Amino acid sequence: MKERTLHQELHHEIFGSILDREEMAPYLLLKAESYNSAIKQATQMMGNRGFDTIRGIELEDCEKNRALDYIRKAYRYSFRYLFPYIKKHLRELGTLRSDLAGLYDSCLNAIDTIETVLNDRHFKALVHEDPRHIFLLASSKKFPHVFDGYKGRSMNISPEWQHMACSLLKIAHLIKSIEEDNQDVNDYAQLGLHLEMQGQGLDNLYNYDWENPGHLPDTVPAQRAFVKVATFFHKLKESVKFNDSKNGLEFKSGDGVDVDIVNIKARLKSPESMFTKLGKNVEGEAHTIRDMLAITFILRNIHDTLKLFHALQKRGVILQENTISPSITQTLFKSPEEMNEAVRNLMISLSQSEGEVYAPDADTLTRNTEAFFMALSINTQNNPHSALEHKKFQCKINYSVPIQRLTSNGEIIIPGTPVYKKRKEIDKKTEQHTLALELRISDEKSWRESEQRGDSHHEAYKFRQLAAVMQRLFKNSFKLTKENLTQLRQDQRQLFS
Repeated sequence: MKERTLHQELHHEIFGSILDREEMAPYLLLKAESYNSAIKQATQMMGNRGFDTIRGIELEDCEKNRALDYIRKAYRYSFRYLFPYIKKHLRELGTLRSDLAGLYDSCLNAIDTIETVLNDRHFKALVHEDPRHIFLLASSKKFPHVFDGYKGRSMNISPEWQHMACSLLKIAHLIKSIEEDNQDVNDYAQLGLHLEMQGQGLDNLYNYDWENPGHLPDTVPAQRAFVKVATFFHKLKESVKFNDSKNGLEFKSGDGVDVDIVNIKARLKSPESMFTKLGKNVEGEAHTIRDMLAITFILRNIHDTLKLFHALQKRGVILQENTISPSITQTLFKSPEEMNEAVRNLMISLSQSEGEVYAPDADTLTRNTEAFFMALSINTQNNPHSALEHKKFQCKINYSVPIQRLTSNGEIIIPGTPVYKKRKEIDKKTEQHTLALELRISDEKSWRESEQRGDSHHEAYKFRQLAAVMQRLFKNSFKLTKENLTQLRQDQRQLFS
């Protein structure tokens, strides 16, 4: 039995995710019998995590401040985003008096306790004094002498402090993953911060004036992301026009095929949402976020969905080579028979593109519909979060975008600037980049019924994501687990009815 337990611990030490640990037990602290030796070993641990150290034992002030910034951001994420949202939703669920009412209340009490420990002035002063202290605190259960000799005295670290340091380390790890492990993801995080600082929400970016922005980003990462997003919207808006006679938007493919659109929604994933995305992944940390920008077309007619998808292909928004095939999922139609009219509209629009009008016969339509339904529905079971109770057609795309720089000084040429307007007249060089884009198509009725009601409501889904993150970050305290998911969904269906 002991050998089996040891094997599990060794496996966890080597392969386990930091987000699933209740404590740190790093081998580098094995011989640390006092604060002086422990802090040197913690410096080496930071050197192994991308910080510049001198001889492996000294941490410069600039690197110490960089690490402290992660701790400050971890506090902001927790107190300005994670805790307020979870508490608000738990209180709303508590009013239902369901079988989970007691659990919701205990989760609220757990967050209160977590906030108390994080805000304890002695704990807060210790972790903000030196970022290496967080490693020592998180490891203090297995190595209780790491603070012996700290300021000429010894410290007994309470289990609450040890657990909280471990949780804080996990949050800082998520933030560091965004900022350093994936530079492309960091670009969009910086752009999101820039837009929010200008008072621009990230949920209504289709109507943002990308050609004449009020304020341009002043950091290179945000500039790169700005160019990628602005270039995509420029391409898209070339094909979307307002029809005065219909008092609405139309997507024009350029060859006579038009699609009526009720609304176009566009959101950029916020930095906080990125932390959540990485944190909820129970299989381990993922460093690729494929829905950085999400575009949703809400149509008047459900049967125009396939026609719009094809029109987007013709205009170069979607290309076969940059569409991520396993992500293609349709949940608008429950059977081939329901998809029949959509396929008919698609076949007619294809014939129009070729300069003729073709109405398919019944047998041809049936064969094509069955083939389309099978092809577009095959990934549904592999995308449970996108498919469950939702009614939409969606796919993920790596959209190709050129970024141009001035040959003279390497500065990025940004849309909306005088240099951009004269780019044909100046020496420049081009870099190829991609924009991780999720495209969604639905009709007004289906979108309203599936995205704004029940446990498929965006707020309900967001809470389940954040609850999963809370469980991983504070697993000793927060006890809303996947075993409670069935009842939680039932409660959310009632809450958002």
